[in-house]
Amino acid sequence: MNFVYKYVNKIPVISFLADDGGLLGSDIKAFGEEVVDLAQDNIRLIAFDLRNNSYLNSFGLGELINIRKFFNDRGFECILIAESQKINKLLDMVGIGDLFTR
Repeated sequence: MNFVYKYVNKIPVISFLADDGGLLGSDIKAFGEEVVDLAQDNIRLIAFDLRNNSYLNSFGLGELINIRKFFNDRGFECILIAESQKINKLLDMVGIGDLFTR
């Protein structure tokens, strides 16, 4: 998998290592199950840190939507950390910026 994580106030914060505009490059279900196992103490929040990603291509955008759906279907709230103006503008332009807590 192309991610690393750390805990901030018991919330898993996932950072993606891909630099090609994608996020995972692998199966979202396998990724999601691995991340669900990181949840501690009935914490139902997961944060996705895109600060190391300078942009998202259409594949990465699709992955982000599918990741959010995977966790939302399992009762998790997804937090998105993005400092890139390109990424924030893209999310707002395609109308999915409100799907994530930012």
